Amino acid sequence: MTSELSSLVDRLGAVTAEVAAGDQVVAVADEEIAELLYAAARLFSAKTDRVGKISWPVREDALTATETVVLVTALLDAADVNLFDMAIWYRRAE
Repeated sequence: MTSELSSLVDRLGAVTAEVAAGDQVVAVADEEIAELLYAAARLFSAKTDRVGKISWPVREDALTATETVVLVTALLDAADVNLFDMAIWYRRAE
């Protein structure tokens, strides 16, 4: 199963880079982006629940500061989590 996931991740990375680089990005449904985020978040959370806090292997050049803040803000808003609530959970896996 993990080899299938690896193959999907490789393909997804290539496709999303191509779509994001062009005008096609406006045609991507918001729901499709949300489903990708949900899947990644659930996988990351499940792993940290089972093995403890892990460092997310985000390359230094993988996301800009703007991309990071846009994503984090959207996730916090969607989950109705404020910064105080986030601080409570921040160290939960330690």
